[in-house]
Amino acid sequence: MTTGRRDPLDTSLLFDVFALNQAVGRLLASAMRDGPLTPSEYAVYSAIFELESASPTALAGRLGMRLTTFMDHLRLVEGRGHARRLRNPRDGRSYLVTLTAGGLDAHRAANRQFEAAYAAFIAGLDGGEAAGKHALGLIRRAADAVLERETVSPHRPAGRAG
Repeated sequence: MTTGRRDPLDTSLLFDVFALNQAVGRLLASAMRDGPLTPSEYAVYSAIFELESASPTALAGRLGMRLTTFMDHLRLVEGRGHARRLRNPRDGRSYLVTLTAGGLDAHRAANRQFEAAYAAFIAGLDGGEAAGKHALGLIRRAADAVLERETVSPHRPAGRAG
């Protein structure tokens, strides 16, 4: 027998992903509060670190950011002397981004705090890391596919609230 009440957690998957982003943001902000980098900064430094020398376009794509948003972050990283631009050997008109020694030091220090939070998070994740990454991969690919096909207008009805 149903009560006629809607489950308050029965929302759209996009809403759930938004709420998840907020929860993960709070987790990382708490874990990294005394560190050299904020969680957002750590993500940018991590993308530069992982991709080694990559173009701003590749880095923005890895982070799921608009290029202009990434460039704002990059200006802050460069302003601290934590990143440098190298001439792109494949295209002399463009450049690649790498971390400097100071950037590597800041990333390493922040990584210790991130890894402690990550270990606690994974320990509490039913199904383990691989299952979580698989589910997130499906969601990310779906979002990227929609973005490639069309620009979603905030004025066009989406067909589902919340």
